[in-house]
Amino acid sequence: MKPAAATFPDVRPMVDSLIARALDRRASDIYIEPVADSFQIRFRIDGLLETIESLPSETGESIVNRVMVMGRLLTYRRDIPQEGRMRIDTPRPVDVRLSVIPTLHGLRAVVRMPAELFAPHQLSDLFLPRITLDFLMEFCRSDCGTLAVIGPAGAGKTTTIYALLDHLARTQPGISIVSLEDPVERGIPGVTQIEVSPFGELDYQRALRSMLRQDPQVLSIGEIRDNATASLAVQAALTGHRLVCTMHAGSAAGAISRLLEMGIERYQITSSLFGILNQRLVRRKTAAGYCGRVPIAQCVRMDQVLRAALLEQSDAAGLDAAMRKSPAYQGLHDAARDLISRDTTDQAEVDRVLGPVENAAPAAAIL
Repeated sequence: MKPAAATFPDVRPMVDSLIARALDRRASDIYIEPVADSFQIRFRIDGLLETIESLPSETGESIVNRVMVMGRLLTYRRDIPQEGRMRIDTPRPVDVRLSVIPTLHGLRAVVRMPAELFAPHQLSDLFLPRITLDFLMEFCRSDCGTLAVIGPAGAGKTTTIYALLDHLARTQPGISIVSLEDPVERGIPGVTQIEVSPFGELDYQRALRSMLRQDPQVLSIGEIRDNATASLAVQAALTGHRLVCTMHAGSAAGAISRLLEMGIERYQITSSLFGILNQRLVRRKTAAGYCGRVPIAQCVRMDQVLRAALLEQSDAAGLDAAMRKSPAYQGLHDAARDLISRDTTDQAEVDRVLGPVENAAPAAAIL
């Protein structure tokens, strides 16, 4: 049987051209997707999918086979999902991630382009509002506590955390910083990065428990998604560590509710949680349309009012009301209006991401 690379030599220039076009368009992902009678090639640009071209099924299958060979995947297995990495030649060679999964019409491949090529690396490059930067600087100066960065997938959470860790490593070079990630998206000088597998032997729980024995001062966890990881993270924050994590929650009150659902006691949350950064991304407005994205951010500190509401058994609506009492409170729509006033984005884009104000769900409904 001929090796797959020799079976489809004619598609190599097509794959090289496809990757080059994705880099030129600053696409975050390439989708090679089978449909009923063809393959659709789509790029994700600034968070939205754009169809680039439609190819005959035979050509699309050959392209999928080619990227599987490049990613060292098993081309003879068409019945299981597979993941891998492949190296592409740019001015500086970089690794990209590849995911393949069987569908009704054939194998669907997604190539995740390297975030390091386009994502901002420093906090000053994120275009965060001053109130958010001050909030993050306050966390950097703190001795302990957890900073939870929340939002849906694709909200820029990892980019913000990477920039925060980079800032800590550059401005506080004498501290030990460890990051547990699934997967590691790019290297950060001065940070020990560990790739974990939530369903493998080195999961978040095992890696976090082991790392706590090595006395790090700052810990970053890709995502808190279960009771065991949440309990270890809380204990780390309570014993003098600074911890950064992500959570999938629709609101700041929702993030606290998730911790409660994971079995974390209210008094533990009030003592361990520094604050919550709620984030979304909107496309930046330019003369030619949209280009790039900027964050809409909301900062919530664990202040006395919120602490009292939490200890008084308040529900999500009560927690949200307590957050709004802070003199520095700014909701996502408030932050969005500021971006619109500075002509950084427009109302249509804000409505697309957040929904119109009158249709925005209250915190209790989100949960």
